[in-house]
Amino acid sequence: MSLVERDGDLAAIHEVLAAAVAGRGMTVLVEGPPGIGKTAVLAAASEYAMGLGVRVLTSIGGELEQDLPFAIVRQLLEPPLRAASSARSAELLAGAAGLAAPVFGQHDDTSAAGVAQGDVVYGLYWLCANLAESEPLLLVVDDVQWADGASLRFLSHLARRIADLPVLLLLAGRPGRVLDGLVGSALGGVAPRVVRLRRLSDEAVGVLVRRDLSAEADDEFCHACAVATGGNPFLLAEALTNLRTNGTRPVAAEAHRVEHLRAAAISRAVLARVARLGPDAVGFARALAVLGTAAQPRHVAALAGLSVEAAATAADRLARESIVTTKHPVSFVHPLVRTAVYGDSSSLLHAADHKRAARVLAADDADAEQLAPHLLAAEPESDPWVVDRLEAAAFSALGRGAPESAAAYLTRARVEPPPLARRGPLAAMLGRVLAMAARTIEAADVLREAVALTAPLVDRIQLVLELGFLLTQTGRAPEAVQAAELARGLIAGHQGELSVAMYAAVAGLDLITMQPPEGVIERLDAVVARPIGTSDADRLLLSTLAFGAAGTGGRSANEVAALAERAATGPVPMNEGWMLVNYASAALTIADRLPEALELLDRGLDATSRLGDVWDFRYVSMLRSHTAWYAGRLIEAEGDARAALEEVPGEPRRRNAPLAAAMLVDVLVERGRLDEARQVLEDYEISGHKPTDTVIMHFIPMARGRLRLRCNEPAAALVDLLDVGRFLVDAGYVNPGFAEWRTDAVRAHVALGDPGAAVELAHENLELARVFGAPRSIARALRTLAMIESGKPGLDRLAEAVELLTDSPAELERAHCLIFYGVALRHAGQRILALDPLRRGLDLATRCGAEALAESARQELRAAGARPRRDAVRGREALTISELRVARLAAGGATNRDIAQTLFLTPRTVEAHLTNAYRKLEVKGRQQLSRAIAEPPP
Repeated sequence: MSLVERDGDLAAIHEVLAAAVAGRGMTVLVEGPPGIGKTAVLAAASEYAMGLGVRVLTSIGGELEQDLPFAIVRQLLEPPLRAASSARSAELLAGAAGLAAPVFGQHDDTSAAGVAQGDVVYGLYWLCANLAESEPLLLVVDDVQWADGASLRFLSHLARRIADLPVLLLLAGRPGRVLDGLVGSALGGVAPRVVRLRRLSDEAVGVLVRRDLSAEADDEFCHACAVATGGNPFLLAEALTNLRTNGTRPVAAEAHRVEHLRAAAISRAVLARVARLGPDAVGFARALAVLGTAAQPRHVAALAGLSVEAAATAADRLARESIVTTKHPVSFVHPLVRTAVYGDSSSLLHAADHKRAARVLAADDADAEQLAPHLLAAEPESDPWVVDRLEAAAFSALGRGAPESAAAYLTRARVEPPPLARRGPLAAMLGRVLAMAARTIEAADVLREAVALTAPLVDRIQLVLELGFLLTQTGRAPEAVQAAELARGLIAGHQGELSVAMYAAVAGLDLITMQPPEGVIERLDAVVARPIGTSDADRLLLSTLAFGAAGTGGRSANEVAALAERAATGPVPMNEGWMLVNYASAALTIADRLPEALELLDRGLDATSRLGDVWDFRYVSMLRSHTAWYAGRLIEAEGDARAALEEVPGEPRRRNAPLAAAMLVDVLVERGRLDEARQVLEDYEISGHKPTDTVIMHFIPMARGRLRLRCNEPAAALVDLLDVGRFLVDAGYVNPGFAEWRTDAVRAHVALGDPGAAVELAHENLELARVFGAPRSIARALRTLAMIESGKPGLDRLAEAVELLTDSPAELERAHCLIFYGVALRHAGQRILALDPLRRGLDLATRCGAEALAESARQELRAAGARPRRDAVRGREALTISELRVARLAAGGATNRDIAQTLFLTPRTVEAHLTNAYRKLEVKGRQQLSRAIAEPPP
């Protein structure tokens, strides 16, 4: 049936398609009730696109396929991969696109757990980008309200980044709660172009009645058809078929017959037409309705109890009645027809039919994923075979990177229920899968059940640890503490029997939940006393020990550094890499091994980029920001903090966002941009955070206290800083290098006119710093004490600090000490001697990007009678943070595509940053970048 009254709808689609061909991708949602003509509109748009040289890839959602992993994605993208030569397929899956290979079964089954944790949708995005390089793409998804959860993740990811690709994403769905939920979650914040299909007018209905029933149909009869079908094209077509079959004359006198042909009556008419074709046709139609759109004729025949020949005959008869299509594989002509046939049975009969369908498919060696939708619909019967198949389907779904589907299969397997011996392992697997699917509250509940159902000691400890870490990630620290206590209780008395990895995990959970670090260190020392090698588990344990020792300050900086360097030697582990990088880099930073810490963090970022794990990338970026801040590399620190905070509209804000915001506040304060820092506090709602029960969260009130101090709010600043101090000291974290709250609290005491408290705290700070022995911490403590000591004692403190940092990589602290020393010398009447430290401090502050400190140095130089150098307004200093990050990678030989994949940007964004960088640096290409962005010599 040709389209009527759809010219405006198609014109709207053609408009955005033209934009997509020009490289400005977009998402269009065609919305309308069942039968309104969405599929016909999509077909017409696809035909038009092919005429423009656009490659069209199509898919359709199905009620039965909603729990098949990446069902929509595989319909869309598997055909071009399958049709490509091996060389072309390798090109399409090159780089980050290779992360998508598991979706199409191109992976090692033994690595399923690792695949499930990777960001597969990131790889799918790049696969689309690779496909679109040679020709524009039209991706069509019909009946999107039935899309599976894993495919929705991809559609959401693509829709948020599609503007930079020559791709049109054309979706069609039925209005209502399901589609509203899709638009609200998957497309939230995207604002797709919506095309709402309207009912046909009376005039259009008249055109179709006269075309498809009788040219002599009169107006009253046509109006009755419009009223009866509500202007719905499918219902109208079915009504006309029924009228034609019954020999109804299209005249006014027969109009009353039409009024009875409403939707319910048309559904009954479809069933009547099927019944008239005989029992074989009825059986075939019912079997097809159960098996769904992907049914093979032999499976339909087997389920219907027909021979292949009888099934072919039945299919032919149904096709002649426009019940099923003539294409292979056979399907119903419209979902409403399938609904009518499927709805003609009871729910109990449906359940039995689906169980039989699963058996039919299994007898034909179908994989477990094909069986799973039917087993989900079957009645629980305590059947171990069902549990086996659902568990196998879950493993397969994980291998494709679809924990949503795996969770559905395992949840149903537990309802079967499984034999007693398998209930613990199934609960454990489901808990882990729910965590992968970001359903953390459910995951914690199920993991608790798994602990109760698990007897073997090692397995039980492992589950308790996983539960504990999950609870910390969801902000339930008190419960995580309980899990840590349970884990320690289970381990007690089994020293030497458990793996190094398990001891490392228990210690890591203890440290995160603020258990006394001395006890953690004592337990780890007992393990380290045994031979420790270079395995990932050994290195993780060493990094945990280094972190704990750095926090307490009970071992020297050199000892801590030695442990952390051993941990950092070797590749970043695939699974627990974030934890090793976190602990070892923090220990190296506190021990003043700043270049080594940054190098480890850079390797961590590389690892997350290779895996396509955007969330771990942002977490490690946050850690790197803190270390770069320590080192005084403020431009890098700001870039890393902003990378950690980078959000896509509509995506949920992660729990680590406040931490990254605190890092950014610290950097902005040091750069003198106090208004921006205040805005970050407000935007990320961290103005009221208190120290919590997890070790890293003290960064938030610390940063807020520093900002308040710089904004001349010393009383509020002191409250924040002393809160942090009590929290950390009570927990055993006393090393000044771990958290520098004392130095800022001293300044707050001074500002409030309490020199006694300031002196006491400053001496305590210096004493603790000398015990640990990290030059940066000692120099900072000396500088702080010099603030409240006048005359020669203060000058001597500053001279010692400057000497300590002569060759230190902590350039910002060195700049502070030099400038403070110069100021003290000038105030002591030694103007000539003050000039050298002030000039050197100004140069360092400028290199670091510490604008406020640099400006204070300039003022002091002017007061001393010198002329400070002018700021550069072009060149490297003129670049934005993002431009500098992109330029550095480009200078190192990375292509735009490489840079985009490394930094989780779109190629067009990279291109824009590079264009701006070339203009500001006054260079013409990559070959000149290295020299143009090189840091000035010290």
